[in-house]
Amino acid sequence: MTAEEIIRRVKSAGVVGAGGAGFPTHVKLAATGIDTVIANGAECEPMLRCDQQLMAAHPDLVIRGMRLVVQSVGAKRGIIALKRHYEKAVAALQAELDRQKGTDDASAYPVDLFIIEKSAYPAGDEFCLVYEVTGRLIPEAGLPLNVGCVVQNVGTLANIALAVDHETPVTSRYVTINGDVVSPRTVRTPIGMPFDKVLQLAGGVSRSEGDYAVVVGGPMTGHLVPDVKHEAITKTTGGILVLPIDNEVVRFMSRSLEQWTKRGKATCDQCRDCTVLCPRHLLGHAFSPHEIMRAGAYNINVKNSVLTGAIMCCECRLCEAYSCPLELSPMQFYKKMKRELAASGWKNDRHHRADLTTDDFREGRLVPTERLVERLGVRHYHEGPVVWDDSAIRTDRVFISLKQHIGVPAVPVVTTGDNVTEGQLVASIPEGKLGACVHASITGRVVEVTDKTMTIEA
Repeated sequence: MTAEEIIRRVKSAGVVGAGGAGFPTHVKLAATGIDTVIANGAECEPMLRCDQQLMAAHPDLVIRGMRLVVQSVGAKRGIIALKRHYEKAVAALQAELDRQKGTDDASAYPVDLFIIEKSAYPAGDEFCLVYEVTGRLIPEAGLPLNVGCVVQNVGTLANIALAVDHETPVTSRYVTINGDVVSPRTVRTPIGMPFDKVLQLAGGVSRSEGDYAVVVGGPMTGHLVPDVKHEAITKTTGGILVLPIDNEVVRFMSRSLEQWTKRGKATCDQCRDCTVLCPRHLLGHAFSPHEIMRAGAYNINVKNSVLTGAIMCCECRLCEAYSCPLELSPMQFYKKMKRELAASGWKNDRHHRADLTTDDFREGRLVPTERLVERLGVRHYHEGPVVWDDSAIRTDRVFISLKQHIGVPAVPVVTTGDNVTEGQLVASIPEGKLGACVHASITGRVVEVTDKTMTIEA
């Protein structure tokens, strides 16, 4: 099969990055000048299990997807990076690689494991992962391809394998349901399934109404869900977490930008802890979070390098949730500045440094996961058992977002009243635009189409 055919099938299947913002995968597969493909199996967000459990249950799909990416971009090698303590995943992947030794694919498109010895946050950040695996430093505000790499989440690789070998579109998503639920588990849910129905798959919430909050994503980079009945699974939903209303994660995520700004202006003592532990700063970027706190305190809004440096913030939330002893958040200032820069049409003409050197003390300043989960107050959930449930899930209604990816929304190709089957294309990419196809996740009838969502009833 040619690289062009691989890209065509991946595009038709609507595959997007499953571990981040949902970058359309077919675009990445067309990259040139790549020598290394890295599978991101670090899953550094506390409480989540879907990636490590997927690797343990379906190593063949992950490895097959990796070989297809290596072929498509013309790389020399593929590397699956995961943590040492994901023992079942490590064993399963190694056994599958050993089984495939000597095959034509294994020879033509070599794949190896890279074991991450330390469990630190944010190990899954692309900049950190590329450095750990290859020793290469991505330039400021750059991309992995700037240093000859492509990074794909392991869930994305599984979807690539299904798309290419079986022409199966993305209609479901592995999601970890954890926290205060009756039976924490990872399930394969139809895209568009409402959160309240998903929570029932884990036996429902084990706390009283009003005594908990729901977070979509992880406890570090996720966000609070105001109404579980009106939030639905997308291609990038990795977790649904139920946490006590007084938990640290909920308390921090409940603060408004105005509250964060007011606290920062009044309280920051320039201790530099946020900078000392910042992942970007430790990789040598000219990026010092304590400086934006100083600018905020003095209401400085001149677009100097301190403020425009906001584009280098990876929004890992480490400064806010772990580093600052006064519970302040440089990240919130950076998010505000990013919006202002985008609104003003500012173009990055200064943050491109590539002559980087890591901080001499980087290794000693990596934040251990066990200390982070303690600080977040989620150790009990993080270390507790999470059942892997790969059974087919059925639902009677889905609310499918037309924009589950970076780029423009998909354009509906069906209308209200149409009957559709699971896997059928229901929205396509506008001509000449960056986007991803969307497919029906259940068989049924289209009952509503808006500019944002499509509702299908079984």
